[in-house]
Amino acid sequence: MKSALPEYDNPPVVEVVISLQFKPLEHLRAAHFGVFWQSLKSEGFSKVEDHGELAPAIETYETPSATPIGIVLRSFDDAPPLPRVWFLDEEQNQLVQLQRDRLVVNWRKPDKLATYPHYSQIIKRFKFALTALHNFVESEQLGVIAPVQCEITYINHVQASADAFRTVTVWTNEYSDDYLSDPEDVAFSIRYRMNDEAGKTLGRLHVAFQPAFQRSDRQPLVLLQLTARGKPEPEDSEGIFQLFDHQHEWIVRGFTSLTTEKMHKEWRRSK
Repeated sequence: MKSALPEYDNPPVVEVVISLQFKPLEHLRAAHFGVFWQSLKSEGFSKVEDHGELAPAIETYETPSATPIGIVLRSFDDAPPLPRVWFLDEEQNQLVQLQRDRLVVNWRKPDKLATYPHYSQIIKRFKFALTALHNFVESEQLGVIAPVQCEITYINHVQASADAFRTVTVWTNEYSDDYLSDPEDVAFSIRYRMNDEAGKTLGRLHVAFQPAFQRSDRQPLVLLQLTARGKPEPEDSEGIFQLFDHQHEWIVRGFTSLTTEKMHKEWRRSK
């Protein structure tokens, strides 16, 4: 029997990103973004910005584990390039993104004192956005949403005083001799297969650990990012949200496994 999912009263998470990649809506045009925006305004998404498209990222399993994930180059025939449009709330910490082949929902921590709303609230926001997208695609006769990949990313900012030796369990700082002293900083990445109870592969968990700076005041910090990605099966709403729940569990349990008990105390682990 699985233990309860770990919880933290003061987690270091500053952003959560939930994304669904799907087969390109080849009949989508720039004017359609304004139509879709109307379905979001009732939820407070009053601002809009244009950005460049995100490239597709697809997990493949036939290649050796040291090979980077497959990137699929897409072709839209004669269709003109379209932006990735951001729809933001007034505080700009809730965000819906739409491009021809992807729907993204972000929560961004507005300040150091803000409380993380937890996964249940963010996935609820994604369900609203996906329902709005389904209705929009159907009403505008743009085809269907055919899922390709589900993805969740948690971005954590850890104060620089908590270096790799205190923060993560996978960094031992052991040497074969005494030639080198402690490193100035540390960066690494790790990938894990995500399997279900029967051993079936559901996707991958990608972990990145690297030094960074706080954008507002340029203070040093450590960035710990966990991304879970895989293909939903079945390729319907039930399969999508089942996989999102699995990915969230892998991220939370993976974060707990990767980080030290000393840090758990600082983040006030409650379970």
